[in-house]
Amino acid sequence: MRFSEPMDGLIQVRVARDEKRRLAEVARKRGLTLSDFLRQTATEAAQRVAV
Repeated sequence: MRFSEPMDGLIQVRVARDEKRRLAEVARKRGLTLSDFLRQTATEAAQRVAV
């Protein structure tokens, strides 16, 4: 996923080692980086809550 502007914001989240492994595995299966997967998932969840 490419963006037209630099992504210089940073959100740090602490997760357990096994949780990170599971998230990375799901992201890989969807053809996404872990960052892209987390960004996409968080954005979709925020949109559902905002409605």
